[in-house]
Formats: sequence, structure tokens, C-alpha cells
Amino acid sequence: MAKSNSKLNLTTNNIMSCILYAVIGLLLVVLKGGSLNILMTIVGALLIVVGFVDIVKNKNVTKGIIELLAGIAIIVCGWLIADIVLLVFGALMIVKGTMEIIQNRKNGWGALLSPIVTVVLGILLVIAKWTLLDVICIVAGVIFLINAVLALFGKKLAK
Repeated sequence: MAKSNSKLNLTTNNIMSCILYAVIGLLLVVLKGGSLNILMTIVGALLIVVGFVDIVKNKNVTKGIIELLAGIAIIVCGWLIADIVLLVFGALMIVKGTMEIIQNRKNGWGALLSPIVTVVLGILLVIAKWTLLDVICIVAGVIFLINAVLALFGKKLAK
């Protein structure tokens, strides 16, 4: 009989990873796209703190100012930046899918399925970006929750 590798591995590191994954996963599933507001605020605040530390303690003024400005920009303009990125990403998906449709049009439906899905997702991202973003957040949240359980066993979903 084969020995089972599914024993709990309750190290401090694994427990902390489990808690972190679970909290992020729950935030993504429950708050969906709204969790990005919290995430942008946290990242912006952390960059501001790191910037101050670099300026005051490490005497690295240039790096500190860049970190401060990046943190402020993320907090103040985060949604505008996210909106532009989603729009550009959707447009790029439409272009990529259309090019693949043109290239694969003589290879049958099987070769066209993936590019058609890419175009449809690109259109949805451009038109209904925040609705699609909610779906993406829920899927990412579920993945984080799975990782939370796997962290207790000292494993990861992807290596």
C-alpha cells in the first residue's frame, strides 16, 4: 500500500500562508471588483511608507521620491489607471483574436474556437469591463481559497 503524502504540515509559514490566501480569497469572492479599491489603497500606502523609509533611513532620496509618487498616484488615480488598462487589454484581445481568426480561417472550426472566445472576451472587457472584472475576481478568489487549503499541506496550486 502506498504511503499518503496528504498530511497536514502545520508550520508557522504554512499557517501564515493559509491565512493570507484565505483572507485575500474571501475579499475577492465577497467584494469582487470592490476589493481592488482596498488592494490599491494598501499598495499605495505601503509604497508611501517604503518611500519615506528610503528617504529618511536609507538616504536614497531618488528612489524614495519615486516610491512616494507611485504610492500617491495609485491611491489618487488607481481607478483611472485600471480603467485605461482594462480598455487597452480588451482592445488588444480583440486585435489578437481577429488576427488569429484570419490566420486560421481555412483550418476549420476547431482552430477558430479559441480566437473567437478571445474576441468575445475582448469585446466584453471593453463594453462591460467591471462586470467581467467581478467574474475574474470571483475566479481568482476561489483559486486563493484553494491555495489556502493547500498551504496547510505545504503544497501550492502551481509551482
